[in-house]
Amino acid sequence: MEVTKNLVIFSLTVILVASVFNNNILASGEDIGPIEKCLDNCTNSYTLDMCFSDCVKEGFQYAECVVPAPNTPSRCCCFKDVVV
Repeated sequence: MEVTKNLVIFSLTVILVASVFNNNILASGEDIGPIEKCLDNCTNSYTLDMCFSDCVKEGFQYAECVVPAPNTPSRCCCFKDVVV
């Protein structure tokens, strides 16, 4: 019985931590529309400015380095609209 209780507590803790982490993934000053296209990984050598330039070249209006899923690297993603 103690093992089951500990397993349930552990599972709920993992879910709570994942949900808190997930809410902060796309936190920014503006609400962004749905991701239209993701390009390269954002790194120290591939910055947000480069990401934005590449997205504009592809015909998009907005770019952001986002983590599309937990435990994945930050990606340069392009958007058509910014919701104000």
